Amino acid sequence: MNKWHELKAADLKNFLSQLADKWQVWVPYRNDGKWEFAPYDERRELEFPGSVIHVSVKQLLFPKRRPLATYDEESTWSVKSVTPGEKPRIIMGLHPCDVAGISYMDKVFLRTEHKDALYEAERKRTVLVGMLCTEMEKTCHCTDRGLAPDSAQGMDVVFTRTEDGYLFQSLSEKGAPLLESEYLRATDDKPDKKEWPHGKYEIASPEEFMEMYDDGIWHELSDICLTCGICTYECPTCVCFLVADEKFKGKGERVTVWDSCQLQSYSRMAGGHDTRKTPASRVRNRTLDKFAYSHLRYGQISCTGCGRCVMVCPLKRSFPQLGTRVTERIRNKKKMTRDATAPAKED
Repeated sequence: MNKWHELKAADLKNFLSQLADKWQVWVPYRNDGKWEFAPYDERRELEFPGSVIHVSVKQLLFPKRRPLATYDEESTWSVKSVTPGEKPRIIMGLHPCDVAGISYMDKVFLRTEHKDALYEAERKRTVLVGMLCTEMEKTCHCTDRGLAPDSAQGMDVVFTRTEDGYLFQSLSEKGAPLLESEYLRATDDKPDKKEWPHGKYEIASPEEFMEMYDDGIWHELSDICLTCGICTYECPTCVCFLVADEKFKGKGERVTVWDSCQLQSYSRMAGGHDTRKTPASRVRNRTLDKFAYSHLRYGQISCTGCGRCVMVCPLKRSFPQLGTRVTERIRNKKKMTRDATAPAKED
């Protein structure tokens, strides 16, 4: 096991400036009350939040608008693929739910017959420096999704705060060079383990969710859903996109743009046919995708328990909340079946 290394709080800026000489360094900053990742700026006050960062890191690896190729309308064979970024990059301050989201995107974009070359390039040049959470927000429920606020799984380097600084530990060959700094020293100290609450949004198994496909509960759950799609944009594992050609003054780009299964236009086909015309069908699709379809495809559900969906929902609802409603219906139906088939009691 690699040893932990201590960094004094007073040396944090010097350490990050040293890293910035070799890498692009992204860290969380507060902007209009929301935490989001931005390039490191030694002139800005730096603080690492103890829990979820409001804006997902997804957009750094899979941008909202992503050019694939360029072309010239006046030239017959002018399509040129976009060259991916090459400069090494550090994303620092990721929490376990962020890293779990990246691990899921790896399965979607890389562990497939047709890899996404642009995503692969972003992953190769990026070092994930994760941070152990020191608290859980009211909307957090990673412990119900098989994770924990102090899990380091999937990180290249992990760090945590102490009373007078930070503790760092490298977890991969990719992350080891970051700790080769005179500002860090080996220590026998290590983070304390603690118990975290469970049971906020417990859900049934993927197989049980699939059995609910034709249940009337989806109409109940969609009664006040706006199907605005904002939850999908903030979700770290929603990766649906559309491909579009954008032209201006004879020059063009082919781009991918984030899409959402909650929007009515998402499932509209040529000729106007739409397989998901109703809000109920769209709410069902995303709920099953989070808790069943993703498990069938990749062996894990695609909810990481970050709670961002309820943070941004205009109605303050989340898909884990909907998942618990479906789970309650599953349990009630099973109880009714047991009661109906139970032998009658003798008088």
